[in-house]
Amino acid sequence: MRRYYSFIIFLLCQTWVLNGWGQQKLVLEQIQVYSSINPTASYWKLPSDITPIIKAIDSGILLKMGLPRDTNIVTKEFYLTKQSQLGKININWMASRDYDYHAYLELYEMDPNLIFRNNLVDLPDDKKDSIHSFWLMTFSVFNKKQQQVLQKTIVLGLAKVSSIGIGIENQASASTPVYLFNAITKAISLLSPAGEEIEYLDAKVPTSYTTDNYWMPFIHNQPRILFDTTKKFIAYNYANRTHLLRTPTAVLNKINIRDKNLNSPYKKIISLIKKNRMNAYSSEYYQVLQHLRDVKNDHSYNIEGYMEFNADAAAANSQLALVFLSDSVHKIYNDKDSIGYFMVKEIVPEKDKYFYPEIIFNGYDSTKQYALTDKLNKAKNLIVHIKSIDGKINNANFSIKLSADNTIKTIFINEKLTLILSGKEKPAQMVVVDKEAPDELIDFLIMFSFSEIFQNPN
Repeated sequence: MRRYYSFIIFLLCQTWVLNGWGQQKLVLEQIQVYSSINPTASYWKLPSDITPIIKAIDSGILLKMGLPRDTNIVTKEFYLTKQSQLGKININWMASRDYDYHAYLELYEMDPNLIFRNNLVDLPDDKKDSIHSFWLMTFSVFNKKQQQVLQKTIVLGLAKVSSIGIGIENQASASTPVYLFNAITKAISLLSPAGEEIEYLDAKVPTSYTTDNYWMPFIHNQPRILFDTTKKFIAYNYANRTHLLRTPTAVLNKINIRDKNLNSPYKKIISLIKKNRMNAYSSEYYQVLQHLRDVKNDHSYNIEGYMEFNADAAAANSQLALVFLSDSVHKIYNDKDSIGYFMVKEIVPEKDKYFYPEIIFNGYDSTKQYALTDKLNKAKNLIVHIKSIDGKINNANFSIKLSADNTIKTIFINEKLTLILSGKEKPAQMVVVDKEAPDELIDFLIMFSFSEIFQNPN
């Protein structure tokens, strides 16, 4: 209680002093920046124009203090080179020694584990996982005697949110530099001399994506078709009508390959497994059934596939623990009528197609690209699909490529790129590349690519 009372008296006295000397001015000496997460990166470097940050200070905390900033002194930018420099301010007032007050702004990107370990922020566990990084913003004011008369800190937690971007998510930074410093500037404007010594804010910033030579040419500034998956249906509007799709839960039926019953429904597949699979008895086998319903077109599709579960691969936490048999035994039915088939290949590289982890963009406008490092080494990673699904339905051939993290579905009809969709378990948005593709076929391929059999069927 005494500390609180003293703190109020200190603020009142300080405000009286600052407001009582109308001729006194403050100099914003320096803004110093550092990232303990990516110290060699460049995304956290200050933008070329720091005017918005300075204006946020002028119209925020300095206005509330009644202390104008002298605009004749240029604010210096200083980039720390090691973590041991955090919190240390080098006072050098050779050009501004006659001013009464000198201010410093410190901007530090910090790893969430470090923040939580030091109890700087108290968040519920379910919210901790959503924070990509924290930014500490400390504003300090010193008097002529180099005594600190004010220090206020805002801890800003940045969480990524989905946007209209499509691509491989960038893991290094919370967002592109533009969105990053927009959030930082907004937080700086909320600094207050009357606030707590350390205050917490959180902000949501659009996810950034790595550049690539596979999806980018087709999604650049293209309109997005958004999906509504809040109900039991997948709903979207395209070609002047509403489409309603359903992808119920898939079903797994275990196959006993030791079954010698001549009337077994799995007789043919058991014979095929024993013929084509080495060490067939060391794995488990399943029939997977997936129902798909195109409501508006009144089509009920049934998918029948066969999978192998390898316990050794599962123990090694491999993506190849549960895989489709490589044979063309997987069928597509319209009700009970067979109308097609498909085959699945696992872990398929895309020839001469790369993503570039050092260069990011917003997933929409390819002309706005940002380098994560000052010295690019032209790193590139081959694009690899977790699954490549090739098949035929009625008279159309199709191919579906599922990205390594299964968040991008790239769909071809008769070898022509047709759709690019984003979303993992449910579709979020879509770019239609081939506007001539039949609506009913598009509906089926959307449902099929997001069906549970390509995720984790129960």
